[in-house]
Amino acid sequence: MKKHRVLFCRYSVDGHDRGLLTVMNRCKDAGMEVIYIHFHNVEEIVKTALQEDVCVIGLSSSMGEHFPVINELSALMQKENYDVPVIIGGVIPSVDVQPLKDKGAAEVFGPGSSPDDAVRIIVELSKDKA
Repeated sequence: MKKHRVLFCRYSVDGHDRGLLTVMNRCKDAGMEVIYIHFHNVEEIVKTALQEDVCVIGLSSSMGEHFPVINELSALMQKENYDVPVIIGGVIPSVDVQPLKDKGAAEVFGPGSSPDDAVRIIVELSKDKA
Protein backbone atom coordinates (compact mmCIF):
# COMPACT_ATOMS: atom_id res chain seq x y z
CA MET A 1 0.00 0.00 0.00
CA LYS A 2 1.26 3.43 -0.93
CA LYS A 3 2.05 5.88 1.86
CA HIS A 4 -0.11 8.92 2.39
CA ARG A 5 1.76 11.83 0.78
CA VAL A 6 0.73 15.31 1.86
CA LEU A 7 1.89 18.63 0.43
CA PHE A 8 1.87 21.46 2.95
CA CYS A 9 2.14 24.98 1.54
CA ARG A 10 2.81 28.31 3.16
CA TYR A 11 2.61 31.60 1.30
CA SER A 12 6.15 32.94 1.02
CA VAL A 13 5.53 36.16 2.97
CA ASP A 14 3.52 34.48 5.72
CA GLY A 15 5.88 34.05 8.67
CA HIS A 16 3.44 32.25 10.97
CA ASP A 17 4.06 28.53 10.84
CA ARG A 18 3.81 27.14 14.38
CA GLY A 19 0.47 25.38 13.81
CA LEU A 20 1.54 24.16 10.38
CA LEU A 21 4.76 22.68 11.75
CA THR A 22 2.81 20.95 14.53
CA VAL A 23 0.40 19.35 12.03
CA MET A 24 3.29 18.34 9.77
CA ASN A 25 5.06 16.64 12.68
CA ARG A 26 1.88 14.80 13.69
CA CYS A 27 1.49 13.60 10.10
CA LYS A 28 5.07 12.32 10.10
CA ASP A 29 4.43 10.60 13.43
CA ALA A 30 1.39 8.94 11.83
CA GLY A 31 3.61 7.51 9.06
CA MET A 32 2.81 9.97 6.29
CA GLU A 33 5.28 11.44 3.85
CA VAL A 34 5.30 15.22 4.14
CA ILE A 35 6.39 17.67 1.47
CA TYR A 36 6.67 21.33 2.47
CA ILE A 37 7.00 24.38 0.23
CA HIS A 38 6.83 28.15 0.47
CA PHE A 39 4.94 29.38 -2.57
CA HIS A 40 4.68 32.65 -4.48
CA ASN A 41 1.84 31.56 -6.77
CA VAL A 42 -0.59 28.67 -7.04
CA GLU A 43 1.16 27.28 -10.10
CA GLU A 44 3.99 26.22 -7.77
CA ILE A 45 1.51 24.34 -5.60
CA VAL A 46 -0.05 22.41 -8.49
CA LYS A 47 3.33 21.69 -10.12
CA THR A 48 4.74 20.32 -6.86
CA ALA A 49 1.58 18.34 -6.07
CA LEU A 50 1.69 16.68 -9.48
CA GLN A 51 5.43 15.95 -9.30
CA GLU A 52 5.14 14.50 -5.80
CA ASP A 53 1.92 12.56 -6.49
CA VAL A 54 0.29 13.78 -3.28
CA CYS A 55 -3.01 12.64 -1.78
CA VAL A 56 -3.90 15.94 -0.07
CA ILE A 57 -2.81 19.56 -0.32
CA GLY A 58 -2.70 21.53 2.93
CA LEU A 59 -2.57 25.33 2.87
CA SER A 60 -1.56 27.58 5.73
CA SER A 61 -3.10 31.03 5.94
CA SER A 62 -2.30 33.44 8.73
CA MET A 63 -2.35 36.75 6.91
CA GLY A 64 -5.85 36.85 5.43
CA GLU A 65 -4.84 35.56 2.01
CA HIS A 66 -7.05 32.45 2.19
CA PHE A 67 -9.75 33.62 -0.24
CA PRO A 68 -7.46 34.73 -3.08
CA VAL A 69 -5.34 31.59 -2.73
CA ILE A 70 -8.25 29.12 -2.63
CA ASN A 71 -9.95 30.91 -5.54
CA GLU A 72 -6.83 30.81 -7.71
CA LEU A 73 -5.90 27.27 -6.68
CA SER A 74 -9.39 25.88 -7.30
CA ALA A 75 -9.56 27.56 -10.70
CA LEU A 76 -6.16 26.20 -11.75
CA MET A 77 -6.91 22.71 -10.48
CA GLN A 78 -10.19 22.71 -12.40
CA LYS A 79 -8.44 23.97 -15.54
CA GLU A 80 -5.78 21.24 -15.21
CA ASN A 81 -8.45 18.63 -14.39
CA TYR A 82 -6.54 17.87 -11.20
CA ASP A 83 -8.65 16.44 -8.39
CA VAL A 84 -6.90 16.33 -5.01
CA PRO A 85 -8.54 17.43 -1.75
CA VAL A 86 -7.36 20.77 -0.37
CA ILE A 87 -7.47 21.62 3.32
CA ILE A 88 -6.69 25.01 4.77
CA GLY A 89 -5.78 26.10 8.26
CA GLY A 90 -4.53 29.10 10.15
CA VAL A 91 -5.92 32.34 11.44
CA ILE A 92 -9.25 31.96 9.69
CA PRO A 93 -12.38 33.58 11.12
CA SER A 94 -15.27 31.17 11.68
CA VAL A 95 -17.45 33.21 9.30
CA ASP A 96 -15.02 32.29 6.50
CA VAL A 97 -15.27 28.52 6.98
CA GLN A 98 -18.36 27.78 4.88
CA PRO A 99 -17.44 30.22 2.08
CA LEU A 100 -14.02 28.52 1.85
CA LYS A 101 -15.68 25.12 1.62
CA ASP A 102 -18.01 26.48 -1.04
CA LYS A 103 -14.95 27.57 -3.00
CA GLY A 104 -13.33 24.13 -2.88
CA ALA A 105 -11.71 23.54 0.52
CA ALA A 106 -12.44 20.02 1.75
CA GLU A 107 -11.88 21.13 5.35
CA VAL A 108 -10.97 24.32 7.20
CA PHE A 109 -9.08 24.50 10.49
CA GLY A 110 -9.20 27.76 12.39
CA PRO A 111 -7.73 28.89 15.70
CA GLY A 112 -8.01 26.23 18.38
CA SER A 113 -8.28 23.33 15.93
CA SER A 114 -6.70 20.08 17.03
CA PRO A 115 -3.68 18.79 15.10
CA ASP A 116 -5.01 15.27 15.71
CA ASP A 117 -8.27 16.23 13.97
CA ALA A 118 -6.26 17.49 11.01
CA VAL A 119 -4.38 14.18 10.80
CA ARG A 120 -7.64 12.21 11.01
CA ILE A 121 -9.19 14.29 8.21
CA ILE A 122 -6.08 13.92 6.03
CA VAL A 123 -6.21 10.15 6.44
CA GLU A 124 -9.92 10.12 5.56
CA LEU A 125 -9.43 12.35 2.51
CA SER A 126 -6.48 10.36 1.21
CA LYS A 127 -7.72 6.80 1.84
CA ASP A 128 -8.77 6.30 -1.78
CA LYS A 129 -5.58 7.86 -3.12
CA ALA A 130 -2.96 6.15 -0.94
